[in-house]
Amino acid sequence: MKIKEISASISGVIPIASYENLRPGYTISAELEEGEDANTAFKSIKDIIRLHFENECNRAKTDLIEKQYSNIRFYEVGDKKYPSVTSILGWNIDWKISEDELQQYASRGTIIHKLIEIYLTQNRWANPIDLPELENDVTILLSGSKGLTWKDCSYEKALESIRKDIKMIGTEETLHNDEHLYAGRVDTICEYEGKVSVLDFKSGTTIDMRQLAAYAACLENIEQLVIVPVGPTDNKCGIKKPIICTNIQKEFKGFLYARAKFRERFGI
Repeated sequence: MKIKEISASISGVIPIASYENLRPGYTISAELEEGEDANTAFKSIKDIIRLHFENECNRAKTDLIEKQYSNIRFYEVGDKKYPSVTSILGWNIDWKISEDELQQYASRGTIIHKLIEIYLTQNRWANPIDLPELENDVTILLSGSKGLTWKDCSYEKALESIRKDIKMIGTEETLHNDEHLYAGRVDTICEYEGKVSVLDFKSGTTIDMRQLAAYAACLENIEQLVIVPVGPTDNKCGIKKPIICTNIQKEFKGFLYARAKFRERFGI
């Protein structure tokens, strides 16, 4: 008997989905080449449809999480969605303040990061009111209950004091890690004081090197992690010194622990 064509199918129930009992099904058929082993070909097409089913499970779970948790973000990576680094580290912390306040802090951070990006790439300070892409964030701050503003932050003095020590490699790059299934957007990759660095600007008071270590694990030859505080300060000099970490592996282990807790909670 000569087999000319083989087919395989898979179907199942995904109970954790945007709507109850999602039931995806896939069928694939293939025509054998002369001399091709039927069992090997059959395994190959089964692997293909299993991959599609796994991707469907991933999207069903992430779609549901995004609907239930407004502070959790995912990145599209191929046919899957990976949780963001900041979501992995902050999903169980951000609930402690209201969503409205959280958005105000986020908008201030977005504005300052954009102004710094323009300064580093164009060597000029822009006015956020003149930037259409920041219109919504500016409105949130101007009308917000917290009275936050970018004007009382120290980003201009902080950047001007270290600009000579920075040699740019990249800025605002989206990174992902296929081994541990996460993604994120890094502020700056540069040489800082002669060492290849992941460098981040923080307008808030929380300093967490685990975030930078997660980005560093997506890159090669990173020598140090650097956080530059650019928020409000009462220091007489008007700035806070950059914080440098060289124990990247220790911080990354801390991030992997948080990644495991995220997977345990959300199954993704």
